[in-house]
Amino acid sequence: MGCQQCMERISEYLDHELSTTECHDIEAHFEECSHCLNLKNELNALCEATRLSIESIPVPPGLTDKIILSIQAEKQRTSKNQWLTAIFLLLISSPLLLLLTRAFTRVFYLLYVIGAAIWRSLITLLSAVSPWFILSLGIFSVIVVITSTFVIKKLIHDFQLNEVFQ
Repeated sequence: MGCQQCMERISEYLDHELSTTECHDIEAHFEECSHCLNLKNELNALCEATRLSIESIPVPPGLTDKIILSIQAEKQRTSKNQWLTAIFLLLISSPLLLLLTRAFTRVFYLLYVIGAAIWRSLITLLSAVSPWFILSLGIFSVIVVITSTFVIKKLIHDFQLNEVFQ
């Protein structure tokens, strides 16, 4: 092993990230090359001095609790956002999935037949009741549509789309 290869791998050697054979190769080079051995010793001393200087800095009281609380809050926020994102993506993708399935035409035809039967039954029923009932049913339908629109608008307003695209 040459000095260039040794210098490229010395950090991994000091961090114990090399295989046994690679460690033996570098150690054999250290026995032959005093320059690389001095570099290794200097890096070891620097790592030790850094570790000692970091250990001498006192940890502020309550810092550990603040970190743990912050991590828990982020987990809860992330979990909530993941559920909202999953629901939003499911709602967006479900029509596409229906269109891509082979059974879509059968399902669509079944819905068409059921809808036509319900429509015919509704027309027959409405022709037998009073016009006031039909008017009240229409007003009720408008109220339901308006209420649903406001609920959906509120849900969309509260849902942050930037969470989906991060």
